[in-house]
Amino acid sequence: MRAQLRTGEIVMLDDYYVSYLWLRNNTPADARILAWWDYGYQITGIGNRTSLADGNTWNHEHIATIGKLLTSPVAKAHLLIRHLADYVLIWTGSRAEDLMKSPHMARIGNSVYRDICPEDDPLCSNFGFEDYDLSRPTPMMRMSLLYNLHVSGESPSPAIDNMFRLAYRSRHGLVKIYKVMNVSAESKAWVADPKNRKCDAPGSWLCTGQYPPAKEIQEMLARRIDYGQLEDFNRGKRDDAYYRAYMRRIRNEGRG
Repeated sequence: MRAQLRTGEIVMLDDYYVSYLWLRNNTPADARILAWWDYGYQITGIGNRTSLADGNTWNHEHIATIGKLLTSPVAKAHLLIRHLADYVLIWTGSRAEDLMKSPHMARIGNSVYRDICPEDDPLCSNFGFEDYDLSRPTPMMRMSLLYNLHVSGESPSPAIDNMFRLAYRSRHGLVKIYKVMNVSAESKAWVADPKNRKCDAPGSWLCTGQYPPAKEIQEMLARRIDYGQLEDFNRGKRDDAYYRAYMRRIRNEGRG
């Protein structure tokens, strides 16, 4: 990617490619990487590491789980992530890449986990920035893991470092990789055990996987609901408050 410095010099930015190489060369071969699904193929193909999701992840509930992990408050997110991943990778470019995507992550997460955004805010409009100003995060945004990983790491931050420690920052600051602290060895061993893989048939290449039996994970899954496309008007009568609030918001925005 070409970019122009303030001096006018044209440089080639290879932060993304080099960051995936850093994963390959500086993390254990069995490291699991949490990132938004957009980067899954690169993490696997270039970094040679396991990504929790990629562009071929068809399970919406799992993508919603990734959204929940990244948009939850820091401590709450860590209680879950320590059972699922060893590193967290985020894009932090000049346009605040992942931060700009994060309201979308929250909405996807909230479509399955209704505890992310208030019942009367199904579009998660309270998760973002005031007047689109990145220096003015809303209270929900300010508390989120993703926001705190973006603004932390340049100097010691005890509130974050004991849960997520900056392991790598790319040359031009476009990528950050955090090491997850206090990873659950028990959960990692459970996931790695072949007998815990749920496959379509013996020897099948399609193994959907399962979540570890850790108490925090199972409590999260117990609150999960099956995803339903809200705009599908042929799904039958819907009368839950979330759906009514969603349709009311859509109608109001359509009038604007």
